[in-house]
Amino acid sequence: MQLNAPRFGAFILILLQSLHLVQAERLLSAEGLTKCSDSSEVQINNFNAVFTPGNSSISLNFDGYSTVAGDVLIEAELLVYGYKALTKTLDPCDLDLSVFCPMKAIELQLPTITQTLGKSVLSEIPSIAYTVPDIDAVIRIKIKYKNGASQGKQITCLETRVHNGITVYQAGVCWALAIVTGLGLIAATVISLLGYSNTATHLAFRSLAFLGFIQTQAMAGMTSVAMPPFVQSWTQNMQWSMGIVRADALQTIATWFQRATGGTPSTVLTDSQMVSLVLQKRGSITRRASSTGSQIILRGIQRVGIRDSIELTNIFMTGYLFYYFVTALVVACVGIMLLVRAALAKKQTALPKLDRAMGVSADWKTVLRSTFFRIACIGYPQMCVLCLWELTRRDSAAEIVLAITMWLVTTGVLGFAAFKVFQRGLRSKQQHNTAAYTLYSDPATLNQWGFLYIYYRAPVYYFLVPSLVYIIVKGMVIAFAQSNPVAQTIVLLILELAMMLAVAIIKPFMSKGANVVAITTGVLNSLNTIFLLVFSDVFNQPDLMTGILGVLFFIFNALFTLVLLIYLLVGIAYAVFTKKPDTKYRPLADDRDSFRWSRNGTTTELSSLEKIARGEEDTEAHPHHPARVATAPPSDEDVSMAARRPYNDVVDPSLPLFPTGYDHSRRRS
Repeated sequence: MQLNAPRFGAFILILLQSLHLVQAERLLSAEGLTKCSDSSEVQINNFNAVFTPGNSSISLNFDGYSTVAGDVLIEAELLVYGYKALTKTLDPCDLDLSVFCPMKAIELQLPTITQTLGKSVLSEIPSIAYTVPDIDAVIRIKIKYKNGASQGKQITCLETRVHNGITVYQAGVCWALAIVTGLGLIAATVISLLGYSNTATHLAFRSLAFLGFIQTQAMAGMTSVAMPPFVQSWTQNMQWSMGIVRADALQTIATWFQRATGGTPSTVLTDSQMVSLVLQKRGSITRRASSTGSQIILRGIQRVGIRDSIELTNIFMTGYLFYYFVTALVVACVGIMLLVRAALAKKQTALPKLDRAMGVSADWKTVLRSTFFRIACIGYPQMCVLCLWELTRRDSAAEIVLAITMWLVTTGVLGFAAFKVFQRGLRSKQQHNTAAYTLYSDPATLNQWGFLYIYYRAPVYYFLVPSLVYIIVKGMVIAFAQSNPVAQTIVLLILELAMMLAVAIIKPFMSKGANVVAITTGVLNSLNTIFLLVFSDVFNQPDLMTGILGVLFFIFNALFTLVLLIYLLVGIAYAVFTKKPDTKYRPLADDRDSFRWSRNGTTTELSSLEKIARGEEDTEAHPHHPARVATAPPSDEDVSMAARRPYNDVVDPSLPLFPTGYDHSRRRS
């Protein structure tokens, strides 16, 4: 079956028109001309064009230079999603373009001029061109000799991308994603404090799965391949998760710090009237300058920063400062929570669950230390990319020191945490034939290091190491391979396929639903990397294929993001509006709950031994002999079994997303 390109292209345009966003005035604009041939006879330093169909006028401004002399013709082609929709041959003399009639071997300078187009030209532009967001339209200009022995011979080829001012990159989308992610993490923390450990575990997993997929899309947008406009704009919505956030205060501090430490801030944004920014181009970043204008070609991380109006030399410091801002905000919230908790613990509340949660004396040092560990884990992808990328940028000596220090500290902290988990897991397996015993019965281990393994099945807690290695390698590839998009995408594809196969074969997560989400995420991440490999033009595919895959990239990722969003919101609704949310989830199959002491009235397999270890009465074990329970000492066998516990503390059943303390007054000497 053969593909009918015109019909398929029309179908794609109709589909995208359904994403129509309201705009006050219709327009088409273009900025920057890039070469689509190897010739160097004509160079354009600065180019801007704006077409407004309301008054049928087009405004042009450019400057450059030429080494060609003679009469020329301009052949213009309009390509929409790779499909050639329009071809027009123009005579510069008919358009009153004096610098091209005839062309001279001099510097080409054309001040801003306005031309009125005829109705015949307007009728050839479909109305859909003004309404499709992030339309993938390119105008390709071929300059040819008009007469003489070289008549019809191509002199040069230039192209520019057309924008209509409508985009899927919206600040509201960024804020919505950030707020929902924060609500999920906060709800998981509150539910864990109320003792619903199973619900809190699942809700935290949903929140982190949602955030992790957002970070993965943001990292895809940071790769150096030439992406279609749809892919650029969609991944730009996720860049807040990597610390790329525009704020005037952050920009001021970053610029001041760089100047104070011997760096030279870039002035790309402040010189925007003299500079054309081209956001799509394979190869290294280049800048061609003249006395009146220049053109900068951006890609990868720099492209992401410029789209958020962040100076090139401020990108690293913006992410660095944003990380500390989030850390300070979380620490302040945790501090307020501890103060409120201490105040409520002195009062008798009407809610038994709240009484039990607030009655536990929390060690604030342990809570804050564990909070720092969790923030480091969540922000590690951001630090891996930006800190390592700064080593290639070298904005200033002090920023290099900050980048190295931050990466080493976060990597060392997470590596130390993984070592402690392995150490206690192996010891537990040697002594009790299961790693779950110590990992879930020792409150110190659970509260301090549980954030690394709580979402995995107890037998495969070791999967935390492949997860950390995956983040490190991915960050290195994105940071260090900005100059080679083909090699970058090939290594990323191998990495994503390896991670997908590992998750699909081992099924490391705590429940069937969690594994389904993780496997689906791995499959989509691998598919995204295949798309990026195609965008790198390694297959020399036709432009139409690139345009179609760009639309499919957006559709697949937008749908799965919506699915994960609903998945998270349903979890939040269950946790908040259900009286006993733990009944909505099946008990986990790795027997982790057998090693927890429950404060909600239920008993587990080790409840009796736990009560013996605490020196409490065991009325549940001997309901028909209350006198014996109250007075008889435990047998030697019971004491021996209870002594096998690594600690005699009361086990806190809450999920240690933000850890709760445990009652030291009950600790046996």
